Amino acid sequence: MAYNIDYETLKNELDLEKDEVDMLVEIFLNTAEDELSNLEDAIEKLNFDQIAKSAHAIKGSSANLRLMHISETAKSIELAAKEKRKIDYKKNYQTLKESIEKIKIT
Repeated sequence: MAYNIDYETLKNELDLEKDEVDMLVEIFLNTAEDELSNLEDAIEKLNFDQIAKSAHAIKGSSANLRLMHISETAKSIELAAKEKRKIDYKKNYQTLKESIEKIKIT
């Protein structure tokens, strides 16, 4: 199942055409792929600073596209890392990764 992006809302709120929204989604997906790789590596090393940095990047870019489920998951990872709390980062990472992988450009 694809993660549905509300193109009409994005077009209206950002004053863009559909092809411009498609381009933003594509950029998000490429950037998120890199950040997910960084996040996975940081989690393996329990590098709280890098975990927070990568989660922050995903949080912001997903919020810009109104992908609030992804943004909220990334936010919880970021806040835990900033507080150096030992949560189940791998499980949260997997949730984040699966949510991003469900996004399809339509």
